[in-house]
Amino acid sequence: MNDLNKQLENLLKEMKEIKENQKIMTDKMEKMQQVIDHIENDIYSNEGFDFEIVCPYCENEFVIDADEDKKEIECPECKNIIELDWSGDIEEDGCSGHCHGCSGCGESDEDDDM
Repeated sequence: MNDLNKQLENLLKEMKEIKENQKIMTDKMEKMQQVIDHIENDIYSNEGFDFEIVCPYCENEFVIDADEDKKEIECPECKNIIELDWSGDIEEDGCSGHCHGCSGCGESDEDDDM
């Protein structure tokens, strides 16, 4: 009977440890979910997002609020106008040379011959 009581005590002790560990894990998961929810809100916020621009004329880096209705932006450093293309499409032939004040990004047909 003494062995049976020891085994019962050990089982009860193990069950208590399991319950404590389960509570710790549940608390950690709740904290992780809060972090995930915060990240999700940051990513999908309706406030818009910042977009980093590197001026092709003076290489000044600056940040603007992304606004797909805006088609061009003035560089705060050199004051040149930079055309914005929100489509993400890259023309097969490279730069079209149609940017305001652009002469084709300095690419020449000589590069194609090599």
